[in-house]
Amino acid sequence: MEKNESDIIALKEENRQLQEKTVNLKKTVKTLRRNFQGIVELLAETISLDNRFLGGHMKRTAEMAKSFCEFLKLPKDIIYLNYYAALLHDIGLVGTNSDIIEKITEDLSDNDKKIFLEHPVLGFEIINSIYSLKRIAAIIKSHHENYDGTGFPDKLASGEIPIEARVIRIVNDYDINKFKLSLTTKEACSLIESKRGKFYDPELVINFLSFISHFEQNNKGTAKSINCEDLKPGMYLNQDIIMSNGLLLIPSGVILDKAMIGKIQSFSSMLLGHGLIQVTY
Repeated sequence: MEKNESDIIALKEENRQLQEKTVNLKKTVKTLRRNFQGIVELLAETISLDNRFLGGHMKRTAEMAKSFCEFLKLPKDIIYLNYYAALLHDIGLVGTNSDIIEKITEDLSDNDKKIFLEHPVLGFEIINSIYSLKRIAAIIKSHHENYDGTGFPDKLASGEIPIEARVIRIVNDYDINKFKLSLTTKEACSLIESKRGKFYDPELVINFLSFISHFEQNNKGTAKSINCEDLKPGMYLNQDIIMSNGLLLIPSGVILDKAMIGKIQSFSSMLLGHGLIQVTY
């Protein structure tokens, strides 16, 4: 009897220690993820200082890619992998001629076109040099591959292209359609749909068009300028949030969540525009 009781006590202690180790492991994983995200976001902030348009494009693409992956109910690790890769997908364009970033490809000189075609490989080489970012580097390299095998740099087709790169391919072009070509949501979606099965994964396009209909609902309310403290999740941001040092904090065209609102409010005293934020809700 005494032996049984001592065994039970030992098992309870072992279980307690196991639970404690599990809690500590979860805390460690959470800390590592935060540190990892901090590194990636710091790189993105640096990019926005180099070219505000590029920084805004990459941040919008990342937020939409994350939301689209959540809509698809992909595993959490894939969602974050997509977010990080989208946040850095055009890092190979940093420091290039601003025309390459701000003009459409058809209007570029032959030399600038050559540089543009090289940027996925350059981005891959930059990011692949960091051991913990190697999976992201592979996605960056493939984000201009076409579903029919006519893209660049490796002419990969269909399933050869990582799912994350296929997602970013659609979201990247949608953002360009809206913010570089100044198309309406309907026009931007029509252009994506017209290249379904050519540039884009046909199944993902169907899902994306359903997703974007839901996403853009947040941009159909009343546009107002409100104070930072009145921001709420779900509001659609109509303006770039710029800090007094010129840093792009949050780009226009995103739907605000708690993290973004917290970031804006933390830097409220350092924002241009006296803290008034233009949103639709």
